[in-house]
Amino acid sequence: MPRAPRCRAVRALLRGRYREVLPLATFMRRLGPQGRRLVRRGDPAAFRALVAQCLVCVPWDARPAPVGPSFRQVSCLKELVARVVQRLCERGARNVLAFGFALLDGARGGPPVAFTTSVRSYLPNTVTETLRGSGAWGLLLRRVGDDVLAHLLTRCALYLLVAPSCAYQVCGPPLYDLCAPAATRPLATSGHRPGTRMDLRPTRQARNAGARRRRGGGGSSPPLAKRPRHDVTPEPERGADRPSSRAPPGRAHGLSGGEPGAVTSARAAAEANSGEGGPPGTRLTSAGAQLSRPQGVPLSHLSHPETKHFLYCPGGKERLRPSFLLSALQPSLTGARTLLEAIFLGSESPRPGAARRPRRLPARYWRMRPLFRELLANHARCPYDALLRAHCPLRAPAPAEGSSHGGGGGAGGCALGRPPGAPGGLLQLLRQHSSPWQVYAFLRACLCRLVPAGLWGSGHNRRRFLRNVKKFVSLGKHAKLSLQELTWKMRVQDCAWLRGSPGARCVPAAEHRRREEVLAKLLCWLMGTYVVELLKSFFYVTETTFQKNRLFFYRKRIWSQLQSIGIRQHFNSVHLRELSEAEVRRHQEARPTLLTSKLRFLPKPSGLRPIVNMDYVVGARTFRRDKKVRHLTSQVKNLFSVLNYERARRPSLLGASVLGMDDIHRVWRSFVLRVRAQDPAPQLYFVKVDVTGAYDALPQDKLVEVIANVIRPQENTYCVRQYAVVQRTAQGRVRKSFKRHVSTFVDLQPYMRQFVEHLQETSSLRDAVVIEQSSSLNETGHTLFHLFLRLVHNHVIRVGGKSYVQCQGIPQGSILSTLLCSLCYGDMESRLFSGIQQDGVLLRLVDDFLLVTPHLAQAQAFLRALVSGVPEYGCTANLQKTAVNFPVDTGAPGSAAPLQLPAHCLFPWCGLLLDTRTLEVFCDYSSYAQTSIRSSLTFSQGTRPGRNMRRKLLAVMRLKCCAVFLDLQVNSIHTVYTNIYKIFLLQAYRFHACVLQFPFNQPVRKNPSFFLRVIADTASRCYSLLKAKNTGLSLGAKGASGPFPSEAARWLCLHAFLLKLARHSGTYRCLLGPLRAAKAQLCRQLPRVTLDALEAAASPGLPADFRTILD
Repeated sequence: MPRAPRCRAVRALLRGRYREVLPLATFMRRLGPQGRRLVRRGDPAAFRALVAQCLVCVPWDARPAPVGPSFRQVSCLKELVARVVQRLCERGARNVLAFGFALLDGARGGPPVAFTTSVRSYLPNTVTETLRGSGAWGLLLRRVGDDVLAHLLTRCALYLLVAPSCAYQVCGPPLYDLCAPAATRPLATSGHRPGTRMDLRPTRQARNAGARRRRGGGGSSPPLAKRPRHDVTPEPERGADRPSSRAPPGRAHGLSGGEPGAVTSARAAAEANSGEGGPPGTRLTSAGAQLSRPQGVPLSHLSHPETKHFLYCPGGKERLRPSFLLSALQPSLTGARTLLEAIFLGSESPRPGAARRPRRLPARYWRMRPLFRELLANHARCPYDALLRAHCPLRAPAPAEGSSHGGGGGAGGCALGRPPGAPGGLLQLLRQHSSPWQVYAFLRACLCRLVPAGLWGSGHNRRRFLRNVKKFVSLGKHAKLSLQELTWKMRVQDCAWLRGSPGARCVPAAEHRRREEVLAKLLCWLMGTYVVELLKSFFYVTETTFQKNRLFFYRKRIWSQLQSIGIRQHFNSVHLRELSEAEVRRHQEARPTLLTSKLRFLPKPSGLRPIVNMDYVVGARTFRRDKKVRHLTSQVKNLFSVLNYERARRPSLLGASVLGMDDIHRVWRSFVLRVRAQDPAPQLYFVKVDVTGAYDALPQDKLVEVIANVIRPQENTYCVRQYAVVQRTAQGRVRKSFKRHVSTFVDLQPYMRQFVEHLQETSSLRDAVVIEQSSSLNETGHTLFHLFLRLVHNHVIRVGGKSYVQCQGIPQGSILSTLLCSLCYGDMESRLFSGIQQDGVLLRLVDDFLLVTPHLAQAQAFLRALVSGVPEYGCTANLQKTAVNFPVDTGAPGSAAPLQLPAHCLFPWCGLLLDTRTLEVFCDYSSYAQTSIRSSLTFSQGTRPGRNMRRKLLAVMRLKCCAVFLDLQVNSIHTVYTNIYKIFLLQAYRFHACVLQFPFNQPVRKNPSFFLRVIADTASRCYSLLKAKNTGLSLGAKGASGPFPSEAARWLCLHAFLLKLARHSGTYRCLLGPLRAAKAQLCRQLPRVTLDALEAAASPGLPADFRTILD
């Protein structure tokens, strides 16, 4: 029998998801003596390969294999597979074998699949078709019989290994849907490998001292109570000041009444899974916490407060919705009961006039009714309008109530001093956002009036919650507040209303945990529902183009004026035509479905940028989940994949377009090597041109002509295969990605084995499992082109309750937008600038052109052509963003002119600074000016904030370590030193931003060894990336010799971190000593010449482009 591919990574991945992973022959031997004779002498090679390459994976909840199977074949292979597919469809089971099949229904009839009574095939499934017609699988059926093969296909998951390192799934629930059981999840580790740690001797000493303290103090601590334990995670290495994880049971679980007990269940759950940087305390979760949960929504299902819940809320009225739960309920015991059910028992909010089924309220909640009746009465009396005016006042009079854009419930007044339509009026309105402190003051006032004192229990609890409100308002766009942070340091015993029975003194552990969960549900409701509703009702919350992820709060009446200005400007730029009611109805009833976009605006320093959300379908009530949305989104993705396929097959379609930093590096490196081969080196002329309103100005007729040339609707037919890839990372995490592969009948790989082999040969696919989701073998160019025409000519934008058709340009919000713009400008370049790259290079990132040429006449002609404009393609240069490094005629006095830079300078283009003489490349950090790093960096803190911080820092550093900055064939060693030093300096700023965002007020001094290891990992990971970008070059050798030894990278890293952290010495005092000692040791190891070069690259220590960063 042929030897099976090893595929160790794939086998390890599967072992983490299934109870057992066995070769097919091993599985069959377990079933009895007849199973031992699976492979016999003279069997075909295909059957032997099938047995060698097939893995049988037994799920955790699978039924046992049939006892004493008969190994008798009754059906043919096609009949057996059809019977299994019908059984899976009837059960509604998600199984790879049944993908593309469904039960017949009235709306979608047609003949059933052969050997079935009620199953239709709506998409080809190449895995199932291959299995049904395979001689090897037929021989397997004859050997094992119907019962065994049906059990394998129905109850197990089969995978076929594909050399050298991958596999594909044949049957079973799709691998990407499976979660690892708790027992097999990777434990928290520091993420280090031998040989990568920086030599920080003070760190080791501190860690050893901490270990000695723990060993010395362990013997005197009282023994823990014997109780079942779950999910025990080994302690990470801690610093000397880290307290012991073992606490007396009474204090950990709040058993008796000495000091007021704090919420511990959420904290214990967090610490049981925490890595470095978790909150101090116990790390054990007891079985009682799982078994004694009260009736209602479990804590794991509570929605954590997230900033995305109050972003971009439309409407111009400043008032709470009448349907909001507190507004819909009367301040009575009946209303209080309904509110209690909604908060604690997970009941949905009652609809007005809907019949309500009575529900027995547990005694614990029955006693809470008077307190929540008081809460409802406080809400009815709360003067929200007055509080809003007091804490978030308008800087100028706003329009009076009843105006077309006025809000209800806010401050009245007259019109603003300057007309809103004027540029000055627009800028004045843009500055009228409320600060996070003002918003917090408004929320605090509302909460203090709403929540009765008895519900807080104590002033301490109220202050803790308000502190979390302040943090919640200050979070960035993608952040959320965890349940552990929300309940941290909240005192359960202060809340008399939580007591199950009045007068009880001794509180059992299970009862204490139950009270913690009840309090946690109330806190989640207050923050995630009430506070979020206030923000949605009185503010429009959005990010901006110039402050990264920082959120801006505009009062609704201010934003309604800004939106009116933005809509008028957008109407003028893209020529919107309003649809009549009859046209809207026709669009809603149209088949196939038509796409409708929602328009929103993003504040810019000088105006508003229109953003289109294209996840909405006319007539569909829900987004994303609706079948119409999913079907249309799938069609658009197919079109996108086909355009990308044609782009890859015919690169000339994109002209000078580059699709990212890797593309820029490839083209720029080739140009630099070509120029440096000339002697003498020519003088080069640089032209940078940005197009005004590129997306909005594209003529639709020209766009249709260009795409018709790309797709060729009358000629091409495409095959689109959707598949998933599941891989395991080096850190033990499972990464899932969903992709599409396009081919024609010429290069089609019809079978999954061929397809996986093709992916391994032509892409970077390694150590992965591939799962086919669907396969469409007849996507005609005509169908795709018709879809494109509908998207362009029938693109409906919904604004303020009205519908409009866009008559010019393409929306900025579709996955197609960038590619369509690049294809259109690529066609323009091939017609107008075909010879412009003679001895030079032309680059374009979407709509940002860069021409570098030794011919001054060509540079002038190129600039002239774009400044004059190309109406056929809607292309006109924006002179405010156009720059050259040679003299140009400014034209009439006072007219706009391009920026003229010196002949030798650092020329800016798309985040790069290009040396016009040496062609070396630096990174442009000017986009960070006057911004906070905290606003641009958000990491998921979760239950392991330390681990998540480390992962986030290394991930964002990888994005900055582009080959164009680190390539020693493009840049000199001094330039690479400088680029890497600035990368490390930015990492130090990010490190500080992450430390400031750490939950639970954890100071660095509690675990200095962890933070020192993060810094050490930063240096080693960056050096690994440097070596990967310079393959074939010897960078360093023993004794810190060579042009760029690893010691040089570590010195630059330490120098950058010391510069930043020393400015916050109070926070990082425990790190500065070990870092200085490690740097001094490196200074003794590095040669003097290298050390002088490093000091020159790091001078000045704080470059000018970093001095304006706010953190």
